[in-house]
Amino acid sequence: MKKGFGKTIAWICAIFILGIAGAGSVTVVEPNERGVLVMLGEVSGGVLQSGMHFHAPFISTIRKYSIVPKGMNATFSVGKDGAITKDMQTVGSQVTVFYRYDENRLLEAVQKYNDQILENAITRNLVASVKESVGKYSIYELVENQDKITQDVSRIMTEKLSEFPIELTQLTISNWDWSDDFDKQIKETMNRTQQVRQAEQELKLKETNEQQQVAIAEAAKKAAELGAEAELVKAQKAAEAKRVEADALAYYNEKVAQNYQVEIRLKELEIQLERAKRWDGREVPEYVPLTAAGGIVTLPGNSAGKE
Repeated sequence: MKKGFGKTIAWICAIFILGIAGAGSVTVVEPNERGVLVMLGEVSGGVLQSGMHFHAPFISTIRKYSIVPKGMNATFSVGKDGAITKDMQTVGSQVTVFYRYDENRLLEAVQKYNDQILENAITRNLVASVKESVGKYSIYELVENQDKITQDVSRIMTEKLSEFPIELTQLTISNWDWSDDFDKQIKETMNRTQQVRQAEQELKLKETNEQQQVAIAEAAKKAAELGAEAELVKAQKAAEAKRVEADALAYYNEKVAQNYQVEIRLKELEIQLERAKRWDGREVPEYVPLTAAGGIVTLPGNSAGKE
């Protein structure tokens, strides 16, 4: 009875050991992971893609590495860790970095590095990259050049981390900070700027009013010149009309005078004709009396003589 019980225990142990060995010989690599086979402390083979992989139990294992980007935050204070701008102002910031393992160099990551070494390398190079990039700008240019600075830091970081088996996927810079003294200086500068802008607006308004007054004066002057010119033209036209009227009157008088001379001549001819009719062969006095109607007065002597 005891012998049978011992065999049962032995079989149970064997099955248990086989189960453990079987479970230890199979590793499933997820789609967002890559695996590396380590046998007796040494890397063996290449990078294992996602799926089920078998290996020798107890003496080998498969280390899995996520290829999903990891994030880490780094805060730079305004003090000794801060970056110095082109105008010698110390600024702080908060930087978020996302990185992942380079699949092509995953074996190198397993052999030479661990997470702590890689994170220290990222932090150290991040400080140097931020200081190098910020030093190209004045403190007043940081916000408006946020995108340029971010791209510049990413480029510098990529170059500095090229010796490590990781790749930078994203970097963001936010929360610029500076000293209280400079914050006070900014407020004073803003107040002075506001005063300058207000003075510029007042000067511009004054210049506009002066320009309006000049425009009004020029318009009035031009209107006066146009009015004077119109009056001159009007006077010239009136004088011309007077001259035409005078010429017409002179012409009329001339024609009247000519008609009067013609009438006088006709009267003379009529008188001569009348004298011719009345002539009796004797000399007729030169003076011939005329009636108010223009008729010839019959002289007594002529009447007697004619009879």
